[in-house]
Amino acid sequence: MSQEPEYLKRLRAQQERKGKSAKSAPPDRPETGAPQYTAQEHEALRWARELAESTELRSVRHLSGARFAVLVRLQSASGLRFLSVEGLPDRDTLKERVKPGATVGEEVLGAYEVRGGRPVTVAIEEGQVVLKMGQPRLGANPVTPEQMLRKAAAEAETRAKTRFKDRGR
Repeated sequence: MSQEPEYLKRLRAQQERKGKSAKSAPPDRPETGAPQYTAQEHEALRWARELAESTELRSVRHLSGARFAVLVRLQSASGLRFLSVEGLPDRDTLKERVKPGATVGEEVLGAYEVRGGRPVTVAIEEGQVVLKMGQPRLGANPVTPEQMLRKAAAEAETRAKTRFKDRGR
């Protein structure tokens, strides 16, 4: 039996368990404390910062893996107002979130479709929440160089087929 105190044994066992769980974490989402966002999620944050104008975003919640994002103006207990970005998993949750009077002290400033890369206009028509998708933002859906080459080759092939054979020569 070792002379080690019980609390040290428990601490060492806990660190070993923690080390095993960190090794089992997926490589694209390391446990560093700061979430790793995809290019589309970064574009959603850019959209929120542009909509917020001069005010900085105070918090970002549940954006990783979310389908929609909303920019919300919150009022703190001290009376200060700040902006937050929240990720929402589906369309129904978005509709519930943007309903007028759904929450107290919060104002939804805008919505954004993360995967499609386009802003969402929210309208209330005959008591129903209607979502209208806008035009995709430039850079919202990045294309890999491989995809760009395939697209260029396909376009060149169609141009070669439709080009006049002997044009004034």
